[in-house]
Amino acid sequence: MNVMMTILDANIRKLDIGTLVALHKLLSERHLTRVAREMGLSQPAMSHALARLRAVFGDPLLVRDRTGLVLTARGEAIRARLDTAIAEVAKVFDHEAFDPARSTVRFKLGITDHAGQVLLPALLNILHAQAPGIQTSIAIIPNRQTDLADLDAGNYDLRLGWLRSLPPHWHRRKLLDDHIVLICAKNHPLIGDTITAEEFVALDHIALESERPIYPNLIDSFLAERGLERRIATRISHFSLAPTLVAMTQMVAMFPERLARSFGEQIRIVKPPFDFPDNDLSMAWHPRVHSAEAHVWLRRILVECSRELG
Repeated sequence: MNVMMTILDANIRKLDIGTLVALHKLLSERHLTRVAREMGLSQPAMSHALARLRAVFGDPLLVRDRTGLVLTARGEAIRARLDTAIAEVAKVFDHEAFDPARSTVRFKLGITDHAGQVLLPALLNILHAQAPGIQTSIAIIPNRQTDLADLDAGNYDLRLGWLRSLPPHWHRRKLLDDHIVLICAKNHPLIGDTITAEEFVALDHIALESERPIYPNLIDSFLAERGLERRIATRISHFSLAPTLVAMTQMVAMFPERLARSFGEQIRIVKPPFDFPDNDLSMAWHPRVHSAEAHVWLRRILVECSRELG
């Protein structure tokens, strides 16, 4: 088997696609001068190519009789195989334009709680209306659990969220700005219309559990730079729990304003005593899908969604 593969590999190395196309034409048309003209070669060059092909295959391939060139038995067999092979090679260059209405592509999204609740409803509604055959696979992944290896391994086509750490070769586009606000129960006894820095740090805060020291909590880092530390009463691993806990206790949480407003009358939004950095939502993608029509279309839809959200 290894000997046969070595022989096959050696023969393939002697040829190229252009030579096989010329051979296919010669075997199909059986006219040296016409095929030379079609291939953009002189007749001597075409004759030289035929001589090389005869040497590779160990057969004349075409011979002359009183009617012109005719195929040998080996030539007939090769022509039949090349009919299929050349047609298959040509398909490599075929390109079918992306049509969202007919596509059945599956997009793999890695998304944070925040981005999911803000962007997914609008995105999925558009997909349902414009691309009913498209499927989405959505993994909710906290920012602190972003594995760069997962991104490069192709586990996600698109990453959505507050993206603090990405491989340097990835593309990134900002979609929305969001402000961080304080949320509390509607009737919280210790919080009025405004709150001081001293009152803020003394409250019972809900904070995200930090599993990775390289992702320090934005709020705590900001306060530490000013020599302050808030009281953290409870830590949670998924921040979507925060509004429910806040509404039913005297604890408070720092929360994206866009998402906080979706809870309506269940909670109260209070401007914090500090101007914390904005918690922007972005999308990021690998260079391998940068020019893929389906992915370009998906990213355009997300941009449109974010514009409508303002």
